[in-house]
Amino acid sequence: MQAAKFASTSNPQESQSVRVRLSSGIMDELMDKAYVSVYDPFRELIANSYDANAYKVRIEIENERSCYVDDDGFGISDFNSFLTKGMTEKRSEKKGVSESGRALIGEKGLGFLSVFKIAREVDVYSRPGPQTWKVHLTDELIRNSIDNGDPIPVEDAGDFLTYGTRIYLRSLKKSFAVAKLYEYVSVAFAPILTWQFRILINGNEAIAPELPTGLMHERSGEGYSITLVDPYRVEDRKPVRFYNRGVLVKREVIARRPNLTGLVNTDLALVTGRGAYVEDDQFHKFKKSLDSLVEDIPDSPHYSNVLVQKSLNKLARVLEKALATVEISLPEEYKIVNEQEIAATQFQVELPSKSKEKVKQIKIITGTPRLPREIRAAKTTFGTIKEAQLSPADLPVMTTSDSIILNLSHPHISQLATIPGSYRDLTLMTFVAEGFVDLLGIKNKEEYKDTTDKVIREMLKQYGQESSAGKDAEEKGSNAAKEKQAEK
Repeated sequence: MQAAKFASTSNPQESQSVRVRLSSGIMDELMDKAYVSVYDPFRELIANSYDANAYKVRIEIENERSCYVDDDGFGISDFNSFLTKGMTEKRSEKKGVSESGRALIGEKGLGFLSVFKIAREVDVYSRPGPQTWKVHLTDELIRNSIDNGDPIPVEDAGDFLTYGTRIYLRSLKKSFAVAKLYEYVSVAFAPILTWQFRILINGNEAIAPELPTGLMHERSGEGYSITLVDPYRVEDRKPVRFYNRGVLVKREVIARRPNLTGLVNTDLALVTGRGAYVEDDQFHKFKKSLDSLVEDIPDSPHYSNVLVQKSLNKLARVLEKALATVEISLPEEYKIVNEQEIAATQFQVELPSKSKEKVKQIKIITGTPRLPREIRAAKTTFGTIKEAQLSPADLPVMTTSDSIILNLSHPHISQLATIPGSYRDLTLMTFVAEGFVDLLGIKNKEEYKDTTDKVIREMLKQYGQESSAGKDAEEKGSNAAKEKQAEK
């Protein structure tokens, strides 16, 4: 998959041989420590194809025992270079850029040997010119070549390939779920998956996952580009993906802003196995830019909860009506406000200003992480909630002495913004009713449950009446519009 200068022979059909010139113990290092996931070797093979200027890479899982990876790249013109130092020499000569202008992924040239983490036998076919060359490799052959200098034969495979490279992995140590491999590849190469570089897994083309909807913050500089998103939905808060030259390095939560997600693409030096950056001067310069961007991101409102707030406005009215009729032991201040409101409605009498001041109002409050906010719903008054009280780990509904707090950062509530209005209303109704009963301070579990059931039943009744009234008004308005149109 890597292209280098091939030492030609007088007879191209003549058998060749290669030796693996690496330090003893490198195989154990690569298989046991450097590459953690069983899918990492596929990442290395795909990266080699990219460096060989391939436009398409195919992975075919034939069965539980074998699979192959092939590409339409330049092919391997020097197996000695391929098995010893890979693209290292080429990077230094070409300053990390391929013949087609691509920024080369490979650095140390050791990635290919990671395939022995998952396979006992490997057959490499490659056609860099008029014929196909083949080399058969095993863990034992590699080790003997490293330790004893034993040559590994390279055979002429004739016209087996028309171009590119194909690598068979046989006697697999692990079986692979195609769906998991697809997901791994789609994420691992997300920044470079374009029409110019395609990856297919059993015929299905890998598509880069989209970033979630939210407030976006971007910054780029020499050797890096950063795209961070403050997502609207709690379930979209995932670790930031760090890439190097378009290949995944790690996933990491930014400690100071754990809600942020997104991706970072760099051009830095990596440790063996690509699992971390080499912390040199260039890395520290990039890290300073990342930290600066994170510090500059303002605390701004989340607007994704508008639908939930709309439901709460309606439920605040429903709760007020329900409390005027439900037969439960209400605190005196709540009974007064409801009795006075009913009287004012029936007889069109304006409430005395002093009575309004003395009435204790129920507060239904919502909040989002990090951002204290005030939200008004119906006739209730509201306050603010501190950041520490509102995290996904907190309860979905909490109360203070006179407040029902709906925790919008809780997954059960935040997800409601994505579902239809009536279902959203009815689900939130349970939280509102439970919150109100909490305000009553009932300690007995049976009494608490009975009271909650009564409040929910009464709210359902009032909700149905309000919905019917709304539909009647809508139909009446529609009919009136039709009649007016008919008259015209």
